[in-house]
Amino acid sequence: MKKFFPVLSRDKSTSSSIKVVDYELLETDPGIRPPISSYHPHIQNEVRKAYLKIGRHQPPHNFVYPWSLKGNQRRRFGKNWFDLYDWIDYSESKDLAFCLPCFLFKNVSKYGGDHFVTEGFSDWKNSKRLANHATSSNSHVDCVHMSYALMNPNQSIKAAFVNQTKQMNFEYRVRVNTSLIATKFLLRCGMPFRGSDESFNSLFKELFLELVDTLKEINPEIANVIDCAPGNNFMTAPTIQKDLAAACACEITQQIVCDIADDVFCVLIDESGDVAGKEQMIVVIRYVNSEGLVKERFLGIVSVKETSAKSLKEALEKLLSINGLSLSSIREQGYDGASNMRGKFGGLRTLIQNENPSAYYVHCFAHQLQLALVACAKTHKDVSGFFDKVNMLVNFIRSSNKRQELLWDKQVSQFAKLIEQGQIETDSGLNQESSIARAGDTRWGSHFRTLTSLMTIYGAIIEVLEEVGKDTSFEKYGETMLLLDVLQSFDFIFMLYMMVEILGFTNDLSVALQKRDQDLLNALSLVKATKEELQEMRNDGWEELISKVMEICNKHDIDMPDLDAPYVQGKKPRRHATTSSVSNLHHYKHDCLFSVLDLQLHELNARFDEENTELLQCVSCLSPSSSFEAFDVKKLLRMVELYPNDFVDVPKVV
Repeated sequence: MKKFFPVLSRDKSTSSSIKVVDYELLETDPGIRPPISSYHPHIQNEVRKAYLKIGRHQPPHNFVYPWSLKGNQRRRFGKNWFDLYDWIDYSESKDLAFCLPCFLFKNVSKYGGDHFVTEGFSDWKNSKRLANHATSSNSHVDCVHMSYALMNPNQSIKAAFVNQTKQMNFEYRVRVNTSLIATKFLLRCGMPFRGSDESFNSLFKELFLELVDTLKEINPEIANVIDCAPGNNFMTAPTIQKDLAAACACEITQQIVCDIADDVFCVLIDESGDVAGKEQMIVVIRYVNSEGLVKERFLGIVSVKETSAKSLKEALEKLLSINGLSLSSIREQGYDGASNMRGKFGGLRTLIQNENPSAYYVHCFAHQLQLALVACAKTHKDVSGFFDKVNMLVNFIRSSNKRQELLWDKQVSQFAKLIEQGQIETDSGLNQESSIARAGDTRWGSHFRTLTSLMTIYGAIIEVLEEVGKDTSFEKYGETMLLLDVLQSFDFIFMLYMMVEILGFTNDLSVALQKRDQDLLNALSLVKATKEELQEMRNDGWEELISKVMEICNKHDIDMPDLDAPYVQGKKPRRHATTSSVSNLHHYKHDCLFSVLDLQLHELNARFDEENTELLQCVSCLSPSSSFEAFDVKKLLRMVELYPNDFVDVPKVV
């Protein structure tokens, strides 16, 4: 915090402001009295009132005003000037004239000279300057008005504008509260305020105005106040909406900062572009409040000119400093896998760790797992081609409501047939109609769900393609025949069952990692168990996999290749097959199964590295579950080394 908020000295001798004043001891001589700005801002108005009550400083009646030589003439202060100018002050110690209103309010008025405030007037020969000061000086006139307003607050011009009737204030509050209720509701739901047509005759004036109209229908008092409001005082204008939303955001942010207090926190950052195409940085913080509850709160959105690590760090520093937070309080960083974020040499995490070594970078386990699957699909040509075929099938089915209805009809008939044969059970919730959802890189587990759905309704999909392919005039007849040919190939069936087996292991891990009540030790053990299952499948899973593939091929009359024969890729002529030195067994077992498993294991080992694993193991030793069963002194001492600034100096434990 010291980086952004330097410690101020509390020594009273170094203070430039007088914070305590004894009004009975106020200096009345204008030549030696301290300026109003030397008093604390909280009591300056009280000091002004005291001086106004005391009035102008005038010497006693028997005081002899000194003569001063101006050229060849002797001049002195005219005693009758006190009667001509009700603002004039005289200093016996310096033989100078001052202006009391200007002395009191000159630091508030932004124009005019300081001649009658600090320097004093002594040109007794040119007494006309006294009259000019009172009549032609705008600064003097303002100071006089402010003096009058201070002593007569109920009669000032400012009070005249503010002093409205209680009924007007009440109606104004009703309108503001109504707009505020609508604003809070829309913000809570994350819904838009405005739309394309907000005119009075519009059938739908968009959410904000429609919600205000609904509140008017519920409460007749609100309707009477808003309907009778002046033309520019409905409190529903777009600028009012923005001001209310900004006020709500400010209050929420202040509450979050107060909840954090001076404790440590974690930052989660992602990049996003707005509708105008401008880059933005979204900042979320995670912390433990005073009640011991883990909170994750949205802190703000910052526009950035570029997405370089340096630019993002500057934007993050600015956002934290505005809210009274500091980089030194960060204990964890969470970003995606982009190089500008997690790069070890020039990434954002490295720039922050250079200033705060305790701000460790921990990537989301579930996100890392999904990235490992995506990396496998992108680097392995057979897997990448397989998912391209699946996406083509999904787009073909979901692009037509007619084809989706046909698929559901085929499923019903298929389930009825299987139930009649006794191959499936019947019970509540079983044998539901399903379709194939599109898989997405950021929807964790979507690939597995897509493939399992495809496996379940494989027969119904084949029947749909065959029925659609009967119409040769159909514009997508060629695509239909291509999909039918692909789905009835041994390569597709093998890749389908192989990926379902592999993704089945990682899907269980993905579901477990996304649970809110997941503890660190359990997460680490699940990662380790998943690696062991993948390795076990590599060692002993071939026979079981190929038997499942052969069974489904026999069920649907799909030609199976001779595993000992040379592998022929695609539809190459047979003359090229004799030149191949790779058998079908070697291709499907080593080039497909073993290769994909090796890629998966490599990605999991690379993304779930030892640094993060050690850090999480050390933190988990403080878990209070099961009476601190995971407590370990060695891990605790290691955590002291990782977070040296968060532990007091203690003697080493041997």
